[in-house]
Amino acid sequence: MLKKNIKEKIIFIMKNQLYKLVINDVTDHCYKNCLNYFPNYSVVMDVGIGNGLMMKKYHSLIKSKNLNIIGIDINKEYLNHCNCLIRIYQLEDQIKIYHQSVESYRPPKKQYFDFILFSMSFMLFNEQHLVLDRIKNWLKPGGKIVFFQTMWQDRARLIEFIKLQLKYITTVDFGKVTYEKDFFDLLNEKNLSIVEDRAIEKNRFKGEYRMIVTSVDSL
Repeated sequence: MLKKNIKEKIIFIMKNQLYKLVINDVTDHCYKNCLNYFPNYSVVMDVGIGNGLMMKKYHSLIKSKNLNIIGIDINKEYLNHCNCLIRIYQLEDQIKIYHQSVESYRPPKKQYFDFILFSMSFMLFNEQHLVLDRIKNWLKPGGKIVFFQTMWQDRARLIEFIKLQLKYITTVDFGKVTYEKDFFDLLNEKNLSIVEDRAIEKNRFKGEYRMIVTSVDSL
């Protein structure tokens, strides 16, 4: 049992280091832009909050803006790490986390959130259209859905291959490649209007970090 626990701990450390190596840069871009975008006192749902490393750099900003963040994730180990950072930076009044998927989570009431943030997590869902249908009623009137992700205009076969290999080798799922046309077609299909489309930075693989803010169209 002891050897098994040590092995699991080593695997988790390796995964955590890979997580930081592969997406630490984009995570920093994500929270720098999104946390500054949210007005003071916003109620935000962070879908896929992960290990919470953003708190090390942005805990003061979260406190100064009096943000109320509810984070969900399906990785219990990441949430344990996230919970430790919440305690270290005394963010108990600002951040609550839950070990749940977006498919099973239920907010305290309908029309609860000012913003729902997909912080590099939307690309992980196989049934993206169903996820969007589910969360629309969670927004307050005038609420926004914010997507931060890497997007490609042209087919990126190498990236598709790398993502598959990383998942096979590490069991960490980095999601599918997001292509601009497919993504915007989905937004249009689900009656989501683009309020802001902010190009952040191109990466070494010819993808582009984007923050896309959407609102739900009235039918």
